[in-house]
Amino acid sequence: METTSHTAGATMRTLILLAACAAACSAPARSAARAPAADTATRPAPVRGGHAGVDLSGSWVTGSTGEPAATRIELQPQCNYTPGFWELQQSGDTLRAWRIPESYARGVATPVTAPSIPAEGMVSGMDVVIGTAGSRYQLRYDSTSGHLHGTLNGAPFWAVRVDIVRRRDCIPVP
Repeated sequence: METTSHTAGATMRTLILLAACAAACSAPARSAARAPAADTATRPAPVRGGHAGVDLSGSWVTGSTGEPAATRIELQPQCNYTPGFWELQQSGDTLRAWRIPESYARGVATPVTAPSIPAEGMVSGMDVVIGTAGSRYQLRYDSTSGHLHGTLNGAPFWAVRVDIVRRRDCIPVP
């Protein structure tokens, strides 16, 4: 009897997963057209010139106030915690950005979520523009501090490179 109950539970989870995938795949595609952002007056958008003056690939912590003075930050989170961060991947002058939310490993299965779609942008010299349907970053890399400074939808924004160092004595979550 217990085997049948276990099999039925596994079948139900599979059906729920398939339904979620079908719903995600049948969702209407977003329009590629984007409305112009109102914050473009703060700094003219860089012209796509094909030359990036810096490689921004890696992990970054971000904020709008309380910018740290350090060029790079090292975080040593507790065993079951992953802090939120921004992951940038650069190829030439093309930039892709993922916002990775903070999370806690609890040893319990979490709902399946759709894969993260990166925001896309470009780097021209030391200037960076990243735009999505709801967000527009206009940034400049500061070679002295190693930080990105600028705006997110017209509000102050900064980003600092981060190294997330995992403890080696953690007990794996079951």
